[in-house]
Amino acid sequence: MGLKVSRQACNTSDPCSTNPGVSGCINDSNLKSVGVGSHKLQKDAADGFIKMYADMPADIKSSVKLSDSYRPLKVQCNIFDFDHYESTGKRRKKGTSGTPVATPGGSNHGWGRAIDISPSNVQKWIKDNGTKYGWCWGEVKSESWHFTFCGPGPNRDKNCDSFCTGKMTVNTSTKSSSSDVTDKKSDTTSSDVTDKKPDTTSSDVTDKKPDTEIKTNDKTDPVNDFDSLIKDFVSSKFNIPKKDEPKDKEEVVAEGLIQEIYRIKDIMKKIL
Repeated sequence: MGLKVSRQACNTSDPCSTNPGVSGCINDSNLKSVGVGSHKLQKDAADGFIKMYADMPADIKSSVKLSDSYRPLKVQCNIFDFDHYESTGKRRKKGTSGTPVATPGGSNHGWGRAIDISPSNVQKWIKDNGTKYGWCWGEVKSESWHFTFCGPGPNRDKNCDSFCTGKMTVNTSTKSSSSDVTDKKSDTTSSDVTDKKPDTTSSDVTDKKPDTEIKTNDKTDPVNDFDSLIKDFVSSKFNIPKKDEPKDKEEVVAEGLIQEIYRIKDIMKKIL
């Protein structure tokens, strides 16, 4: 395997400037604290670790020693033994007799998807239980301390399916799930809308209609009731003689008034 990042680039103060997009050049905004020391991981991996750490038995949790997590490219450059690689073609950590290490730009630590953790009781517990949180052992079988996150998220190791055979069963995501959204939507379900509809149902409108009908029926027809109204009025003001009885001046005036009123009645009929 060739080098993704050259020795010359590694010797600069910022190898990411000439090698953007390689392992070890993740923007800090895409990393998340795991709650142990100052260690950070890619967000999905961090969520998996946080949940796993929270579920550890007290005696296991109290003995956790996390020595490495996200590793910047410059750090990977500094620990890689270029001299040994150039003379033998083999990868090893600088200052060791043969401890393997990924080439600069090729480490899962640089993707924020790997941790180095000890002691042995913690390693055993994660080997037995970590898979359901997405954390698996076996990427580097010579390193009992190295675990890889094979759960969701970007830059998942293509070899995960070969060494991480268990199934991730714990939902470690901190995002709202679709079920949460569904639960919130139920606050405004169709049944709630139906419950509110009776306030303006057709039956209520029907119940209110008689009020309008009664008011319409209460109205009088001024033309049809004109005769009775005039008779009542004139009778109350004048003494109308019976037929063939002599009439005094007042009675004559009353009759004239009645005739004039009937003439007005005829005019009203034509107008209405």
